Amino acid sequence: MTLVFIQKMSEKSTRDYFLSIKDIITESLIRDVVLFCLLFILIINQSWDDILLLLFPLITFGFSLFFKIINSNKWRTEFDNGFVIYNPLGLEKKHTNRLSFTTFLQLILIFWLGAESLYNSHIVQTYFFYFNLLFIFCYSFGFFWIFLDLWKYSKIEVIDKEKIKKNTAIVSFLKLKHFKLISLVSIIVFLSLNVLNLLFIFLIAQIPSMGIQLILPGPDPIIVSPIFYASLIISPTFAGISLVLSYRQINRFSRDQLNKVLKSLPDNMQENIIENLKALNNKIKDQLKIE
Repeated sequence: MTLVFIQKMSEKSTRDYFLSIKDIITESLIRDVVLFCLLFILIINQSWDDILLLLFPLITFGFSLFFKIINSNKWRTEFDNGFVIYNPLGLEKKHTNRLSFTTFLQLILIFWLGAESLYNSHIVQTYFFYFNLLFIFCYSFGFFWIFLDLWKYSKIEVIDKEKIKKNTAIVSFLKLKHFKLISLVSIIVFLSLNVLNLLFIFLIAQIPSMGIQLILPGPDPIIVSPIFYASLIISPTFAGISLVLSYRQINRFSRDQLNKVLKSLPDNMQENIIENLKALNNKIKDQLKIE
């Protein structure tokens, strides 16, 4: 019976290894893309010459879509009668909701600035301080936000479904020193970008030549700080590196720890759990082969 189950599970894993376009496209994904495209088209119709500003919401939304696709296909790591919960990147649903929220805030800010430059160009410079401060804060906070509770959900758990309370045992989790390191660097990056941006705003108010002109749809440009474009690269780069390190940490677990979790379970359940883990990815499969 166990061998039949393992064979079916292996066939399922092989069959679902590659995702088709039909698998990726979901109702929630279409909803977010349509809303994003609608706001993006409204902004484009304002005749922006400096399209570099539009890269900010594009990058944030790209990260959001990445997590949404993973979340919508999370069931592929959950086998029939499976006993393993696999969250190497934390809760992807939380990540995509937070990044989507900051994406739409950025689009609203850009649209608002473009509209003001067209219809109230004579006062657009009065928004210099507020736009510089709010936009960088919104953009950098989106990438900082996803790490606030990463340690809670980044782990591999084994569930004993045969017990009424469904007891869980953690096989792998984000080590405290790694979480502290990621959190510390995340806070430093977030605060540094915003504090430096604030300092440049005050300096530019005194010495306008220190700023960079941002061409608006209206006749008058607005000045932004140099940190404005530095954050475009720094925030997503740090987020990407941190997520990769977290993913690798979760997938490297102690076989001794796994054996402690399994020893109290029936033999057939132990076999199912091992096969569940092997089917998750090749790194875990290779690791479990070394016995």
